[in-house]
Amino acid sequence: MASDPDRPPVLLCDATWYGTLAAARNLGAHGVPVTLASDTLLAPARWSRHVTRTVPAPSPKHAGPFVEWLLRFGAAGPPHVFYPTSDEVAWLLAAHAKELSPFFRLYSPPLETLVRLLDKKLLIEAARGAGLDVPETRIARDESEVEACGRELGFPLYVKPRAQVLGVGAGKGVRVEEPGKLVSAWRNVRAVEFDREVRERLPDLALPLIQACSKNFEHVYTVDGFIDETGELYVSMACLKVLQRPRGSGPGIIFEHAELDPALDHALQRLFRATGFYGVFDAEFIEAPQGRVLIDVNPRFYNHMAFEIDRGMHLPWLAYLAAIGDERELRREIRVGPAHRSENRLYVHRLGTSLLFAVQSLSGRLSRDERQGWQRLIAQHAGAITDPAATRDDLAPGLIDLAFETKSLLRHPRA
Repeated sequence: MASDPDRPPVLLCDATWYGTLAAARNLGAHGVPVTLASDTLLAPARWSRHVTRTVPAPSPKHAGPFVEWLLRFGAAGPPHVFYPTSDEVAWLLAAHAKELSPFFRLYSPPLETLVRLLDKKLLIEAARGAGLDVPETRIARDESEVEACGRELGFPLYVKPRAQVLGVGAGKGVRVEEPGKLVSAWRNVRAVEFDREVRERLPDLALPLIQACSKNFEHVYTVDGFIDETGELYVSMACLKVLQRPRGSGPGIIFEHAELDPALDHALQRLFRATGFYGVFDAEFIEAPQGRVLIDVNPRFYNHMAFEIDRGMHLPWLAYLAAIGDERELRREIRVGPAHRSENRLYVHRLGTSLLFAVQSLSGRLSRDERQGWQRLIAQHAGAITDPAATRDDLAPGLIDLAFETKSLLRHPRA
């Protein structure tokens, strides 16, 4: 569909993220002009045929320059819908909403709400209040307390940052299998440096979480969806992350359809209403002896979002409709969306999966039988696969994805 000049354009950031590419494709298909802010050429979203124009911009990880750029861009017009594509953008949009709102159409909860979701310590407290199970978690202030936490919680466990927003080197965390490696893992996570924007709000953010860990760490049950500002309009779907890259602690590269757990879904609605959150969300649960345990909530567009779009839930379009105030169309879209869901699809990042299989086969970490099992699963879904980068009607992002991965492999071969 050609861009509709009567629709306000949308501004998307984080051009290397697959969630941004999914949003550009979905909004472009609905006739929305897409402006992409990018600081690099090797970004899959930059080369999508659904992007109307690309503008140079600082990375959102550089908070000050990025906010200054946003204000200049907004003042130059025309007004854009602006929706977060990462934790950094979500935080900065909410923190500077008063300055940005004259220039953009925003659909963002207040910063106080995002803090309660992005800070995992506060998320755990809010989730308990909503009736969700959460991992046993401790915060140690020194190394002797770290060792005590290890004795109390047992192994394996995770050491992870309290948040990943605006942190240099803030990954998902480190899985620790034995006591002798706990203190060094804690030191490494403790070394993450957070931007002043975040430190001033959360002065204890640098103290990592020490968290009990399920042995079934590879599979992650995910509930994704949208809730409006009133809490009345709500839609969600579930899927299961079955393979990650790197194994057990990275972004998902294979997801399967999963049935929605009504009890978890209702508890998530209570969580969002209690915290005041509205918009697109991605909630992750791990399997534990007591059931599914909440480990994270992403209050923004997310990497595997193309899977939900292909299964009939057009999350970027819902966020756009909410931002422009088209409640009638928003209600209609939520009402008819579930009728088009497909249970037979499989999400496969083919390039990432091929690289993982090749490297782990060479290193002996992936057996022939296991590899063939994954290949059979993919073959069973031929014709019903969602690839976040490579699609038949938008070829260039897949080629750029290959170039991006090649560059990363040459720069960081051990990773």
